[in-house]
Amino acid sequence: MDGSTAISAATFFRMMARLIPTRDERTMPWDVLPWRPRIHLGLFVHRINNVVPGLYLLARNPEKVTSLRQSMRPEFLWQRPPSCPQGLPLFLLKEGDCRALTASVSCGQDIAGDGAFSLSMIAEYMDSLVVCGAGFYRNLYWEAGLVGQVLYLEAEEAGIRATGIGCYFDDPVHEVFGISSRDWQSFYHFTVGNPVEDVRLTTLPAHELGEAG
Repeated sequence: MDGSTAISAATFFRMMARLIPTRDERTMPWDVLPWRPRIHLGLFVHRINNVVPGLYLLARNPEKVTSLRQSMRPEFLWQRPPSCPQGLPLFLLKEGDCRALTASVSCGQDIAGDGAFSLSMIAEYMDSLVVCGAGFYRNLYWEAGLVGQVLYLEAEEAGIRATGIGCYFDDPVHEVFGISSRDWQSFYHFTVGNPVEDVRLTTLPAHELGEAG
């Protein structure tokens, strides 16, 4: 990411809204998951016009706001951004420059701080395993993957790019948000911003398709 490009608040809010299933659970693509959202987003906002930089929380299931709030730092603000659309469960937790912080918890990767925003996907962990069984662990990753796929498409639509961050430190993420129990677990990281081509990589043309001999 170029470390300088900002996106509009409208673009950011639209991306966040796309990540929340509507009341009609059959709406694509969320119709592939037969359960209510169990992945929520701890956001590190860097460069969004008219949105204060800092830590944010998107509760993809609004019914979990109280539980999330009780599990996180008591000093967090839990304020709605002034221009946030009504009904979008997005909350400002703490103002401040968190570019170095998000890079640190993402294994020191600058890409986490050089985008417009990055995020940690925080899963309802123990309740999922107790209620749905241990095998539901993989289902949480399916949901995280679907969240990532929607972000990929939304970033392309906005004329920017996005990428998953597979290396991250879950315990430091928990420390950032004040999570001290096993009820919640950091599951994956992601970043969205304007890409810079990595000239160290070589791109080759696709193989031509030939008839089987």
